[in-house]
Amino acid sequence: MNVDESKHREKHISGTADIAQIMLNILWRQNRLHRKKEYFWTIGLNIGNDIEYIELVTIGTSNRNILKPVEVLSMPVSKNCKKIILCHNHPSGKLEPSEADLEFTEKMKLAAALMEIEVLDHIIITEMNYETI
Repeated sequence: MNVDESKHREKHISGTADIAQIMLNILWRQNRLHRKKEYFWTIGLNIGNDIEYIELVTIGTSNRNILKPVEVLSMPVSKNCKKIILCHNHPSGKLEPSEADLEFTEKMKLAAALMEIEVLDHIIITEMNYETI
């Protein structure tokens, strides 16, 4: 499911703070009840670090998402994006990555590299802040 990124299309990303703010705004658009679930997005960038798309890949439960690399990489492959940013929220409000988060990030970096896609970052957001893995 594509997120309406019309406000962000052709938005140049100069660092993690830029994309984190955009993703915090997207999370805040969800009603309070829906923010209690874990969302996972991919953000595709072109060579100039402009946003090509923001895709909501999955909505999980209150504390997890179950994802496979093919689900995460299908959009960047179809859009021919060579750079992506991974992002998910922690409804608990805790920014520390879980062991599963760390393992998933490494797995995605390896899978993306096979497709010649660079994972620039994996951002965890809460309703108020963000952290990178």
